Amino acid sequence: MKFWKKSLLLILTLVVSITCFSGCTIGNREVYFASKSGWHTVFKIGDMSCHRDEFRMYLANYKNIYGNVYGTDLWNGDYDTDTMETSVKNAAIEHLSKVYALNLYAKDNDIVLTEPELEKVNDAALEYYDSLSRAERKYTGASKKEVIEMYERYALACKVYQKLMAQVDVTVSEDEARVMHAFILFTTDKDKAKNIQTNIDNGATFERLATTYNELDTTRITFGRGIYDKEIEDVVFRLDDGEVSDMITTDDGYYFFQCINKYDEEMSETNKASIVKERREMAINNVVSELDKKYYADLNKKLIDKISMPTDENIKTNSFFKVLDSHIKFD
Repeated sequence: MKFWKKSLLLILTLVVSITCFSGCTIGNREVYFASKSGWHTVFKIGDMSCHRDEFRMYLANYKNIYGNVYGTDLWNGDYDTDTMETSVKNAAIEHLSKVYALNLYAKDNDIVLTEPELEKVNDAALEYYDSLSRAERKYTGASKKEVIEMYERYALACKVYQKLMAQVDVTVSEDEARVMHAFILFTTDKDKAKNIQTNIDNGATFERLATTYNELDTTRITFGRGIYDKEIEDVVFRLDDGEVSDMITTDDGYYFFQCINKYDEEMSETNKASIVKERREMAINNVVSELDKKYYADLNKKLIDKISMPTDENIKTNSFFKVLDSHIKFD
């Protein structure tokens, strides 16, 4: 079976449509082939292998969790189920690969589930396994022991994730999150820019000048920090409502701004949440980047394409993640 060689970072961030053999090395990086599970390995990260049965378990749950929107079954009717299947498979691979990556991080940093935690995880796994119908057990092929192992991996990943998130600074200042509205005028012509500045100094209406001279597609913008270069930010974020900037010279050309609203409170609050989310994603990506330097990963694309989505109407399971959450939460 041919494996597509992928870096761990690529598997986690750019997932697309992944016999006992010894490994070899290419460019000082170890290339892993199929493990003891042989042809049934969906992907491998370091010395950890994701088995086909676990992938099917995630597929069954993902299909039923995301396949029903406001009471509409997206798998039946006039919908593009081929595209949906690809999306669900990609989502399942991405989720599973993160679980395995965080387990590797736990191993490297001596993070384990405590005995009380293991007891709760075991209880959750047994509850979930007992809830599976004959059709669901047949589709996934997972034994009770395998379900317990799946739950232990997922629970450990959750524990690691919470530890990482606890280290993220969630304090965002109003200035950092500030979203403002402004009129904008841009030109690449220096003489024209000087003429615009003269008109502004003589009291011309900024909006009229923007309509006449602007080389951009719009004259009104909404933006926060990080959109424009520092030389523009340093001027624009000091403007009060109604105030017009002087000409700002950049490598691209010449900018003028008039502040409409220097602080949109509602949008700024939303932006705060976005900034925290970006910080959390960066924390995970930093972990993944470090793992990428240490471990090699393979994605068995051929097997993934071969595995089909469950079609039996008796496969309704959707509580794999919910059951664990009902038994244990990591702070």
